[in-house]
Amino acid sequence: MNVLYRTIKRFVFMVLIVFFASTVTVHAQSVVAVGEGATKQAAINDAIRAAVEKALGAYVQADSKVSNGNLEYDRIISSSSGYVRDYTVLKEGHDPIEEAYKVKLQAEVDDVKLKSALDAFLNDTRFQKTFQKTSFDSRKVVVLYKRRSTEDLEYDSKGVQTVMDLIQDKLVGYGFRVFLQDQLSRIKDLASDGMINENDAIRVAQQEDGDAVVLVSIDAGKRRTSDGYYLIHSTLGMKAFDVTTGELFANVQDRGKTVSRGGEYGISDGVSRVAIKIGSAAAENLVKKIVERFSGARSKFITLIVRDVALDVQDRIEDLIMDLGWEYRIGRQAGSYLELEVFSESDPTSIRSEFRRQARRAGIALQSVGMKGSRIIFSSP
Repeated sequence: MNVLYRTIKRFVFMVLIVFFASTVTVHAQSVVAVGEGATKQAAINDAIRAAVEKALGAYVQADSKVSNGNLEYDRIISSSSGYVRDYTVLKEGHDPIEEAYKVKLQAEVDDVKLKSALDAFLNDTRFQKTFQKTSFDSRKVVVLYKRRSTEDLEYDSKGVQTVMDLIQDKLVGYGFRVFLQDQLSRIKDLASDGMINENDAIRVAQQEDGDAVVLVSIDAGKRRTSDGYYLIHSTLGMKAFDVTTGELFANVQDRGKTVSRGGEYGISDGVSRVAIKIGSAAAENLVKKIVERFSGARSKFITLIVRDVALDVQDRIEDLIMDLGWEYRIGRQAGSYLELEVFSESDPTSIRSEFRRQARRAGIALQSVGMKGSRIIFSSP
């Protein structure tokens, strides 16, 4: 009996230990983040901010009111130190190329405080006004690459493609409709070697009924080092023009450098690596300026794109949309390409699922090939 009593007592004691341990840690989220700055402390502060932003990202992505686009939640992150209970530096060092300190740390983020701050923010009337001003589904942005000389990176190079994708992803994240250079070629056969000027870019965007055009350029220079390598300097430039007025309203530039081998491939690879390294921050800066430019209430719609589909099938798709009772308009139709703008308060995932299900029932052979933001893409199998 005593043995049984002691066993039960020991079991209860262990359960209590586990319970109290869990109550201590249940409200803390462990996040690993990287930061950089002019000093070690600046790098730590940057990493803490990144950790809080990373933790907040889970809530932001889960809440459609936030993820559909606004810039104001940045004020939560600006108070990042208040949400971190403790942190441990995992790695640290000085980067001679970037001339900056870099740290990798593990931060314990207070979930309760962070969620409370987000809830308070969502209930703020100022947020509601901001959200109403940052829905851009009816705005079209054309993004083109400008080669200043034949020695610049080609459009299909890894560096250029990465930068173009970064700009597109950030614009689509705010609901903008984006057309890249290769997409324009498919739609209207506007083949271009990239040797275009600003007036050409505006004219192309006007032909595409765009609201803004972004002209991207990558300039580079090289200097031989004492050990036989090359120090590559590269400048990523992004200019945004209002298509209606022709006004230049955003001019973003960022510079970077790296060490690369000699030879045509080595130097080209070095320029690409620099462009990729500085592209994300530059694209974010550019998109913020575009958001500010085009703030204003917009009607909400989902863009449904169907590619490589015969004209008779396109007619059947339109009939299907009407049978579903969805209001829509044709955004673009050229050959085997059909773009429909479906007005709906439903989320893009629901629209895609319902359309795919009804198309299958109607015997229309389609396959889903991609979805970015409010743009849903199908093609013939």
